[in-house]
Formats: sequence, C-alpha cells, structure tokens
Amino acid sequence: MLLASRPIAAFAVVGALSLLVAGCSGGGDDAAPSPSSSASRTASPTPTADDSQAAEPTDTASTPGDDDTSAADDDTPGAFPGSGATNQPDTDPSDFPATAVVTYAGWDTGSKTLQAGGLVSGTTDTSGKCTFTAKQGGVTRTATSTAQASASSVNCAQVAFPAAQVPSGTWSVTLTYAVGSASTTSDPMPAEVP
Repeated sequence: MLLASRPIAAFAVVGALSLLVAGCSGGGDDAAPSPSSSASRTASPTPTADDSQAAEPTDTASTPGDDDTSAADDDTPGAFPGSGATNQPDTDPSDFPATAVVTYAGWDTGSKTLQAGGLVSGTTDTSGKCTFTAKQGGVTRTATSTAQASASSVNCAQVAFPAAQVPSGTWSVTLTYAVGSASTTSDPMPAEVP
C-alpha cells in the first residue's frame, strides 16, 4: 500500500504543476516566460533502491505547454517558401518596396537614336509609369514607356531619344518608376552618343 501512494502523490504534484504552468502561460499581457517542460519532469519521483523494482518508470502526462515547440508554433500560416514574402507588416506607403534598374542604354546606329530599357524588381504592379531621363551637363531629356508584367518584375518598354534631341557626348540615363505618389529611381547608366 505504501508503494501505491507514491505514484499517486507524484501524479498529484505533476497535476498541480501542470495547472500552475497553464495558469502562468495563459494569454496575459505580461511578457514573463513560461516554465520549460523540464520543470514538470524534475518533479516526477526518482525511484530509490527500496522501491525501484515495484515502481515502473512512468511518463508524465503531457499537457498543453509541456511541449517546447508548442509555444513557438501557432496556426498562423507563414509565407510560401521561396516567394520572398514575409509575415512582417506592410511598410510605410511612402516607402516604395521596388528597385528600378536601367538594363540597357546605348546608341543605335540604324535608327540614329539613343535607346534605353529597364525593369523594376520587387513588384509586379503594372499600374505605374516608366520614365527614362537622359542628362548631359545642363541638358535633360525624358521619355515615358509602358509597364509590362513579367513573372517577378515589371519591364519598362524600350524608349528612343532622336539624334536631334541628344547631341554627341556621354549621357547619363536613369529610370524612374512611379505608382501614385511612391516612386523608385535607378542608378545612372552612362551611354555614349557619337
């Protein structure tokens, strides 16, 4: 009879600790960490030399919160792997989350035009406006093109600056992509006009 009372007492201690753990980790506003599962395991009795043959090793009943991973796991779906999306909140609307790049800027001898093309990575929103700007000294020329969707970016259609608008010399070409009041501008790419 003495041997049977120890496992019952052990279960009573484990049950009381489980209630305590459940009470401490239950949705309060304080940021106190909940005890780890090792705390409830240390409360289980260790057999002594007298009762090691009578008491079988028992596994304590698991309760919500006993599993170390249950606190980190929740039912909120995460971002699809490889999509580049995160579970972070949207950034400030004034911060445009895309990057414009001039992919080509050069002279076309056949049409005698300075041509430029580019893309905008980090967005697939084609409602924006592509504006290419060519600068040389104090002279600035602009040309707009349409935004075309691709799988992971926006392609800005190629533009052409006629020879009459771009005298010979080195020009600096940039691409600006604007959606509403938000915009992104590329680094300049040099282009030589003969």
